Amino acid sequence: MTQPQPVWDVPASWAPALEWARAGGTLLLIGGVDSGKSTLAAVLASAAFETGRAAAVVDADTGQSCLGPPACVGMARLSQPIRRLDDLSAEAIDFVGSSSPVGHLLQAAASARAMAAAARGLGAETLIVDTTGLISGGVARALKSAKIRLLDPDVLVAVQAEDEVEHLLAPYARRERPQILRLHRSRRVKPRTREQRAARRQARFGGYFAGGRAVEVKWDLLPVENSAWTAGETAPGHVRAFAEERLGREVHHVELRADGLLVIVSGRPDAAILRSLAADFGGARAIDAGVLDHLLVGLLGGRGETLGLGILESIDFRSHGLTIFSPVAEIERAKGLRLGSLRLARDGTELGWNDPGDLG
Repeated sequence: MTQPQPVWDVPASWAPALEWARAGGTLLLIGGVDSGKSTLAAVLASAAFETGRAAAVVDADTGQSCLGPPACVGMARLSQPIRRLDDLSAEAIDFVGSSSPVGHLLQAAASARAMAAAARGLGAETLIVDTTGLISGGVARALKSAKIRLLDPDVLVAVQAEDEVEHLLAPYARRERPQILRLHRSRRVKPRTREQRAARRQARFGGYFAGGRAVEVKWDLLPVENSAWTAGETAPGHVRAFAEERLGREVHHVELRADGLLVIVSGRPDAAILRSLAADFGGARAIDAGVLDHLLVGLLGGRGETLGLGILESIDFRSHGLTIFSPVAEIERAKGLRLGSLRLARDGTELGWNDPGDLG
């Protein structure tokens, strides 16, 4: 059955971007929240596909993702023209760990590069990269600059109402590459409230985990990224008892490391008492066990690729057992665990956020 052709309100200013997409290359889209970048990505990718180009999209908008669940960068190739990015199914995802890039700049940039490399490796001739709506301040400049260096786009496509992204474009004004295209926002863009964006994230998370199951695995088989936890040697029981007495809190787990002790404890211990413990062991750091409760995690394959997401629902510190809820069919195939910063319920409800450094 012939698919209906996409119908968009395409401003005249978009014509140069359409020409670039049809000619091939990498186009990196920059614009604020509700600027219509995802619609533009669909327009450009479809234009490339209709001219016979192998077209792919990398969705690096981790908060309002269309390809895969939030907190991930997703990638998909086109097999027909599309009306919107939601019409595509992610072929691959890379777990960033948060729906906001703030506090996760390195991982956000690295994930975008990984998915761009995957698309190019599959033969994409036109690659459209959508980005987050973070455009203000130094954090935005650092993130966009890193993505531009890592992705090496042919064109920066700036979608703006006035001049709100000019400060991000300024460093490239006199360079031969990337070229800069400035586009006006479509008149049909419908702004979403903060509550609507949160509800969309919950729905996408809930849909992703709808077919999940709880699986028990040993953390010894899943080396952990983004935390000092599991990197050391489990301390003897008397060391745990000593740490518990000194801290005055329940200590679930202690590891001996070259830089001292790592303790997982109920609550946040007094900083002065923790320093005194550090003096005895050549260093000490603590993780509040609460930050691990229902933590969103990425299950990694043998090459560090993201097999899928999971929710860390419980930990047996004595047996090193983890209970992970996930739709991934064979969690046992995973070779690593990347910890995120978001705590999540099975239905996608966000339970809380961890601050940078909470995971040791």
